Amino acid sequence: MKILLTVLLLSSIVAAQNTYKVQPGVKDNQIVLQLSNVSTTESTNNLEVKIIRNSKNLTFNQTEKLIKNITQGTETEATFNFDVTYNIGNVEADTIEFLITDLAYRQAGNKSVNQTKQFILQYTLPTEYKLEQNYPNPFNPSTKIRYQVSSITAVSLKVYDILGNEIATLVNEKKEPGYYEVEFNASQFASGVYIYRLQTGNFVSTKKMMVLK
Repeated sequence: MKILLTVLLLSSIVAAQNTYKVQPGVKDNQIVLQLSNVSTTESTNNLEVKIIRNSKNLTFNQTEKLIKNITQGTETEATFNFDVTYNIGNVEADTIEFLITDLAYRQAGNKSVNQTKQFILQYTLPTEYKLEQNYPNPFNPSTKIRYQVSSITAVSLKVYDILGNEIATLVNEKKEPGYYEVEFNASQFASGVYIYRLQTGNFVSTKKMMVLK
């Protein structure tokens, strides 16, 4: 997903919040700040763009960038790539905020010229119950299992050996609608095929995974 935001420099316009929908677990998203110098006489030099408000649900590859020059009447882009974690639970949205500072103007002994840009990432809620294939698979000694629930419900996630004997309970509680991830550690179990089973009301799903030591 690519988010494009336009910021006017050397302008008295205050940008409003923008809201964008994103799906948990999606990687390589982009936020592109389109920086426009609306002045007809002055260039902008050494412009610092950095994130000053973030979320634990988002991982950015960079949190700040330096734009060396934007000549009058032109524009440039500052791109920030990020991943969205899958295990957000029932969080509905996060707010991200950028601070844009004219470093050259400040370094010349003038009062800092700052501008902020704030926007909201709204997470899409699941529309169905779903159990994902574990990753990695095969694994040693641990793996992650993802699942999603679309309504408030009691959730049971258990692991069985190939003979059908229950060997571990990973989840046994009521969950809000959302995306979830749990870890299964098989350090005490032998190599072989195991089965994990998700049950939420009338929904039941099972998958196989392999411990390889």
